Amino acid sequence: MKNYPAVLLLAILTSALAVPTASACTALMITDKKGNAYSAKTMEYAIPMPFEMSYVPAGTKVVSVAPGNKTGLSFETKFPVLGVSADVGIGNGINMMVESANNQGLSISTNELPGSQSPAGAGSDAAKALATTDLGLYLLGSFKSVAEVKGALQGGAFSVWVPKVPLVGNIEAPFHYILFDKTGEGIVIEFLDGKMNVHDNPVGVVTNAPDFPWHLKNLNNYAQLTNVDKNSGQFGQLKVGAPDSGNTLASVPSSQISAGRFVKAAFYTQFVRKADSPEDAVITLGHIMNNFDRPYDLSIDKGYSAEGGAPGSTTSEVTLFTWMNDKSRNLYFLRTIDALNFAKFEIDKLAPIKSVVKVPLEKISDTQLDGTQILLGAAGN
Repeated sequence: MKNYPAVLLLAILTSALAVPTASACTALMITDKKGNAYSAKTMEYAIPMPFEMSYVPAGTKVVSVAPGNKTGLSFETKFPVLGVSADVGIGNGINMMVESANNQGLSISTNELPGSQSPAGAGSDAAKALATTDLGLYLLGSFKSVAEVKGALQGGAFSVWVPKVPLVGNIEAPFHYILFDKTGEGIVIEFLDGKMNVHDNPVGVVTNAPDFPWHLKNLNNYAQLTNVDKNSGQFGQLKVGAPDSGNTLASVPSSQISAGRFVKAAFYTQFVRKADSPEDAVITLGHIMNNFDRPYDLSIDKGYSAEGGAPGSTTSEVTLFTWMNDKSRNLYFLRTIDALNFAKFEIDKLAPIKSVVKVPLEKISDTQLDGTQILLGAAGN
């Protein structure tokens, strides 16, 4: 594990001791008029986290970890993987891929899901054991589509287990895993109730707890939502008219809790106009994600302990970064809390890099928006 500042480590290691824990990450996917898919995610946390932009080239050999710190599944990446990662304190030295994509149009996001736990017997065969901290790298490094991932998860060639993670207080990795491919197909992988659950994603949206099926059922409570304004009405003999447009949004949840964000994200992905071109689609996606961006102190939790905050402290979750993935053109966009604009990464141009490269997110800002050159420079290319 890296030598993080003592204050940061204390906050990280105590964050998981707070019950309950708040979290505010929003992942979603849209398509353009031609059916090309574009995914995005905001990452919220109450303290700085040791995130890095990482590139893992094809041909990278990886050995996962099995229960009891034994040697787990060995694999070699077939496809390069690019994205935000973190050293979570276990494994083989290769970071956990947090928000990442490969060059086949497949992406993964990790959102917090408290209560995650290993399925019964998972990882008992060490040679097949794949820790969830390596799940993103394995899936993106091995497969081209959601359909292929679903087949592999059901095939029995590996067994996914949930390790305890030092970075989040040494509890079982509290995440669910969101995958989208360039056709717009999506799944959500959750480890609850003693088993691995793989859910199809018909709405292209995922937030946090409760479990994903709960959020789908909750949408039944919002069947009335529409993007068509009602601009006239009558009270007794008084006829009235709206002074402005946009009243249809009055019924869309405005809170930043998980349930509200899920409904709001589903509303935006359903009704926002589909773009004519990839360039317009990326701009459209950026506008959508702005509605989930959280600056410092937008909301403050006193004693509740927002995600990453120490128990009993006053905390405020902020959007540490927003990322977007143009799946048809293999482009990756990243904006940190300290930036106004997105840095762009072109996965295909990173092919000259032959070993794993990692760059701290604080080095990616408005002054360096060509993320591709940042990684090539870090690799000495």
